[in-house]
Amino acid sequence: MRRVGASGTRWGIGTAALPAAWLAAWLAAPAAAAAGAVELTLATWNIEHLAAADGAGCRPRTEADYQRLREVARRLDADIVAVQEVQNADALRRVFDPAVYDVVVSARREEGRDACRGMAGQRRLAQRTGFAINRERLRAAGLDYRLLKGFRELGVDGRRWGARIRLEGDSAPALELMSLHLKSGCAWGGLEGRVRREQCRILRRQRGILEEWIDARAEADVPFVLLGDFNRQLDQRNDHFWNDIDDGEVCAWRKDPQLGRACKRNSSRPDPDADLVLTGAGRPFPYAYNPKYPYAIDHIVLGGPATDWAVRGSWRVLDYGGGPKPSDHHPIAVTLRLPPG
Repeated sequence: MRRVGASGTRWGIGTAALPAAWLAAWLAAPAAAAAGAVELTLATWNIEHLAAADGAGCRPRTEADYQRLREVARRLDADIVAVQEVQNADALRRVFDPAVYDVVVSARREEGRDACRGMAGQRRLAQRTGFAINRERLRAAGLDYRLLKGFRELGVDGRRWGARIRLEGDSAPALELMSLHLKSGCAWGGLEGRVRREQCRILRRQRGILEEWIDARAEADVPFVLLGDFNRQLDQRNDHFWNDIDDGEVCAWRKDPQLGRACKRNSSRPDPDADLVLTGAGRPFPYAYNPKYPYAIDHIVLGGPATDWAVRGSWRVLDYGGGPKPSDHHPIAVTLRLPPG
């Protein structure tokens, strides 16, 4: 985080890392915020089976591999990075310099039992969510963060919890952030009626639980941001997951074995704070798993009063450059301009 003067916005990646079509949009972004405005660059990055030790887990790495990850973190240059697929805090500190960043990692039991697919002798480690937080930038802006209780309810059938923090201070409104990692294997397709695939049934339950959480913040007028690996192409036309969480309504919820949470009859009502913003929507994702369907599965979603805070033209994706990719996901970032507190 930093205070931005009239000289211009500071970006986390160089123009050489941006595809040509996006470079034009980047150059068309508005001039810097007024002197003294507070801007916050948020990013999300699934680091693919990040282990604390060399050679461990389902993506065994050498010290050279960790060094490359550290270079990616340096280029990303975000104030706060939501992370996924990290074993623990020690693993995250191997990528984000502890002299600069505080690290927060959610609770989840250590697995270490299942074999990694096609990798004899390698055992799967826990995949957790968390944050890397540049403490000096927050302090310079008159802000601090507070660790909130992990969103355990999102861990359907032993899945990953959501990691949560709240930014607080006198210079800007409080802002709640959650790093999440939802069930894989259901990136598109129907979630209504009879759903055959178990992965989609799990994701559907997670959707209901997440929508209840969103509605609670909307009703309380709390600014919030969801960051992470949704494992869902939310930008697809009429996506069932996105249409439900971005319905512009709140309601009273009850537990439901199929839907996770279900809206109680006649309790739904409009609420503008439940009308979300999907940053990067409408832009083809350059590193999609299947180029025929150029949609992202990693997202940054703004909710409540925070829907008005995104800096136009600031959404971006980091390019890894040549050679093997250090992770199977590319980091994405966006800059928010927070109003005075």
